[in-house]
Amino acid sequence: MGTAFRRRRDGTLTATLHPGEIDLLASLVGQLLELLADGEPQATGPTDPLERVLDLASPDPPSDPVLRRLFPDAYAEESSAADFRRYTERGLREVKRRNALVVLGALERAEPARRDSDERRTVRVEAADTEAWMRALTDLRLALGTRLGLEQDDDPEWDEGDPRRYVLSVYEWLGWLQDTLVRAVMR
Repeated sequence: MGTAFRRRRDGTLTATLHPGEIDLLASLVGQLLELLADGEPQATGPTDPLERVLDLASPDPPSDPVLRRLFPDAYAEESSAADFRRYTERGLREVKRRNALVVLGALERAEPARRDSDERRTVRVEAADTEAWMRALTDLRLALGTRLGLEQDDDPEWDEGDPRRYVLSVYEWLGWLQDTLVRAVMR
């Protein structure tokens, strides 16, 4: 397993990860980007010319449970929630995409760790990018948790051969990585 995030004197945060961990995180981020792009609801054909110019999102909540979790209703009242979604969802999607791309970029720039015999790579997170990392890791955990059917404070007990156990370990690893990032930022 890689090392926790640490703050350097220049404010940069670094973590040393194994190539498999970098590949896994990059794959998850790539899948999140695909979901954000492919899962975009198609507009229901606004008839108002202003609505067409503004390129408003569909007022309907996404059908995918992960997207519903990433873009929950802001209001309990249906028409208010629909109006809020129409005006904000495209912008929220773009912010989530940018956050994911920041993480992907840092993973692609990972450098070899200092020891010659070590295959691990050092991932650097600039101070300006920490919020994007925290939000992207949160989005990844929400996506995996939703796919696993986890609720807050769940402690699932699945059989040894259940493939969800592997995904749960990835979910927990992302939580550990996020926790070390938050602790490094707070120092």
